Amino acid sequence: MLAGCGSSNPTAQFKAGYDAARGPLNATFIDVNNTLTSTRHKSTGEIAARVGVLAARFRNDLAPLDALKPPARLATAFTTLTSSLKRAESDLRAITVAANHRSFAGALLAIQNFDSDSRSATDAAIAIKQKLYTS
Repeated sequence: MLAGCGSSNPTAQFKAGYDAARGPLNATFIDVNNTLTSTRHKSTGEIAARVGVLAARFRNDLAPLDALKPPARLATAFTTLTSSLKRAESDLRAITVAANHRSFAGALLAIQNFDSDSRSATDAAIAIKQKLYTS
């Protein structure tokens, strides 16, 4: 392989792609958290619009992860990560729908689901980090 043309090592290729995908997802998670914790003086329409934008951004941020092929030793954690993130994106869309319908109970359930799916994704990301960066 020519210098500067990438690596023939599948783990190194995965790591590079994974590192590149993490930044935008982390930024979106921060924005979602900030949005969900600062709803006090917002109308349901404002909340729905903002969360809808974040759901679309989240969906776009997932695309690079979907293109990655993890090494076998990371496959289970990576599948858990991507599945959890896809559920979290669906939860964001559910928050938007609930807010548009002024359903407090629906929004609360979707937020709780988002929290659970986010925690699952975080746990999987930690497992990936431990395996990818410490071995």
